[in-house]
Amino acid sequence: MSVQQKILSNNIILVTEPIATVKTVAIGFWFPVGSVNESYGAVIPNAGATHYVEHMLFKGTQTKSAFDIARSFDQIGGYINAFTERDTTCLYAIVPALKITYALKIMCEMVTDSVFTAEELEKERKVIESEIIASHDDPEESAFDAVYAALWKDQSISRSISASEHDVKKLKRDDILYWYKKYFQNGKLVVTISGNVDVNEVERILSMQPVRNSDEADYNVPDAVWSSGQSLITAPFQQNQIFVAYPLLIPFKEKNCTFWTLLNAIIGDTMSSRLFQRIREDQGYCYNVYSFFSVYKNAGLVCAYAAVEKNNTERVIDELHEELKNLVTYGVTEKELHDAKAHVWGEEIIASEDVESRMKRLARLYFSDYSLCSPEEYIETIRSVTVADLNEELVRVIDEKQEALVVYGRKYGKKR
Repeated sequence: MSVQQKILSNNIILVTEPIATVKTVAIGFWFPVGSVNESYGAVIPNAGATHYVEHMLFKGTQTKSAFDIARSFDQIGGYINAFTERDTTCLYAIVPALKITYALKIMCEMVTDSVFTAEELEKERKVIESEIIASHDDPEESAFDAVYAALWKDQSISRSISASEHDVKKLKRDDILYWYKKYFQNGKLVVTISGNVDVNEVERILSMQPVRNSDEADYNVPDAVWSSGQSLITAPFQQNQIFVAYPLLIPFKEKNCTFWTLLNAIIGDTMSSRLFQRIREDQGYCYNVYSFFSVYKNAGLVCAYAAVEKNNTERVIDELHEELKNLVTYGVTEKELHDAKAHVWGEEIIASEDVESRMKRLARLYFSDYSLCSPEEYIETIRSVTVADLNEELVRVIDEKQEALVVYGRKYGKKR
């Protein structure tokens, strides 16, 4: 059965993908709020509030303790978790299809009737502070926060998702509860479900939930302003991390996303990609080298990344620049496009076997305002892309005037 979308009478948006051949179901409750919506200069402090609320969803409701919630899913062999991103927050579960009603009712209670007791709130504050401290020990995670702050200076998109220890210490119960009521209890909710699902039963349960009346203005964020140029961010780690980045135009259209999915496979996302072969396999400069692209509601970027010894920093920067220049000057080849299509086809086939992956895919399509196509339909779209499409896209995006080169690590070589 094809993907279905429906707005329920209480304003919950339901997107379902019934798959009769599986025995499991993945459920996602998606809230279009994240660190990008927080303000560090607000009268009511809210930096880190979204991430804090995400943690507190598991800490008890009017009828269930934190242990009850955990046990409820453990005893059916299910799995429940959540995550916060820069512009979305998700509560999700994977359960046997026969237990979907049971799981949905608990998840609904978590997002409408969490109690935020003072005792649980303070215990979780320590957990979040520990999580933040642990992130400082992760070179790559530390680098991304610092680099985003350099690319989008003093803007909401570049704020740390979990905020700082100092920010978390400042949050009061009333601040966190206000954020929960505004964005989770009463705000926009998109539910995506993939698997062996009875859509009518899901609609019945979700329609029993309170009406959601959100103000569109509460979700508006200004377009991010890109900062090009070169910078060194000093960090105490052993390796230097190099980011060569370019901005993506927002809104990021569906065809452009398709182009960059293929280009990413060609540039650095696969073992046979240009960057991996040139910088790791041929030159042996580093272990970790890849490319990626990320898109948010008000910003986007494509980036080439490498982690190298300090003494090799300048050499690898030159290698990255040379390969990117070659791409723009000479373009991709028919063989590269053929291989990239085959790679993406394989990825889609593998992902289509996983209900969790399919559920999250539905959310990505919805929030990007893309067509709610099946994996098979998407593969047909991929097949229609030409070399000319990709080369035109490369020239448009890989613009030296817009380039941001950021090195996160130790001072290196001569001043560039």
